[in-house]
Formats: sequence, structure tokens, C-alpha cells
Amino acid sequence: MSSLRRSGRITAAAVAAVVITGLAAPSAFAAAPAQAPAAVAVAPSPDTPVKGGVLALDLAAALDLNAHGVVLAGVNGAVDLDAGVGLKVVAGSKLVHQNRKLVGGKLVLAGGIKLNKGAKSVLISNVSVDLATKSLWATVGAKVNVKLGTLGVRDTEVISGSGSVNADILVGGALHLDATAGAAIDAALDTCVFADADVEVGVGLNANVDLDVDLAVALGLDADVDIDLGIGGLLDADVDAHISLL
Repeated sequence: MSSLRRSGRITAAAVAAVVITGLAAPSAFAAAPAQAPAAVAVAPSPDTPVKGGVLALDLAAALDLNAHGVVLAGVNGAVDLDAGVGLKVVAGSKLVHQNRKLVGGKLVLAGGIKLNKGAKSVLISNVSVDLATKSLWATVGAKVNVKLGTLGVRDTEVISGSGSVNADILVGGALHLDATAGAAIDAALDTCVFADADVEVGVGLNANVDLDVDLAVALGLDADVDIDLGIGGLLDADVDAHISLL
């Protein structure tokens, strides 16, 4: 079985323990004052590419699909993991941070999940994650832009060895299935499994990025990296930190 990290393994238990936490939506703009305040310097909002990784979804275990006669398979490049079906993080994925705070981002995922019951089947494909809203989106059968559900977040771990700016962001938690998406899957398979499922689907993520100073601060690594040394501080640091992004 493939692993979700370079050393060690995210097991099914650990999957229920980590994911990029509460990326808040911007606050509403206040009414304009009679006299405009002095301009506030806003740092550029860089997009840090997510270079690779895997998102694992453990649908089969959470929904006990075998008991319902539903067969699940990873297709189109999806990988088989201890923690479920793994969808690969591909080009177009990014973290967005502004003024050294993480404000959003997107994960684009390759591979699909095919569900079969007897002669009927449905494909979940074109999966992506909106990090600002912590929502998972996909094409379900012929229906595009379907919200699969919302990610519940418990913890985030960042690992980066000294001598490199490369880092793994290990996240996990649970997907709360959206009833509309569940109904679409049930209709395609002629089942009553997904729409009314009051379960948490285990989720695990390994996202690989190259750190810079702004991103390191946005990820809350101030205590682990000597930020004043710039890139040198990143190269000197040996990071294995559990963090809260907000």
C-alpha cells in the first residue's frame, strides 16, 4: 500500500486527526467613513504552488459499502491507500496567503472514484477542494460542480527537514457528505445509502510545497524557524510542528 508521507504512514486512525484548518472568509466591508482613512499597506497576495501530494477518502469504510452491495474502485490514476482511495494533487493547486496570513487556495485532484451496484454505476471525477470554504467539489455522473461535502478539520502538521525549503503539510479530518450529492449518487445506483448518511468520511491529505518566509509565517511556524534569517532560517530549521492556522 502507498503511504501519505515521506516517512511513516498516515493510518486510518491518523486520517481522523489532521487537515488545513478554518480558512476564514473575508469580513464584510464596513460603510465608508466621511473621510477616507490612511491607506494600509497590503503585501502582494502570492500563490504558492502545491507541487504534489495525495488526498485520501475512506468512503467504503465510513458507509460500509460492502454491506449494501456497492463496490468502490479508484480509477483514472487514483491510488489504493490504507486510508481509502487516493486522488493525486496536480498542477493548478495552490495556497494563497496575504500579509503573512493564509487566506485560501485550491487543490486540483486527478483520478476518480467509481461506484458500482450490479449493472449500475456512477463516476465521481474532477474533484477539487476550495480551502477558503473547506468544501469538496466534483462531477457526479453527468452533473458538474456538485458539492460533495464540507471538510471538518482537527489538526495540521508541517514537516520540513534542515537543508531544504521543501515541506509536507499533513492534514486529516472528516468529510461531511452533502445531501444533494448523496441523493445524486443514490439515484444513479438505485440505493438509499448516501443521501441520508449521518457519518464522517475519513480524510487525509499530504500537500507538498516549497516554503518561503511569508508562507512559513502564514503557516504559524514562527516558533520553529528563525524568520529574521530569511531563507537561511528556513534551511537551518528542522520542523515537525502541529499548528493551528487561525
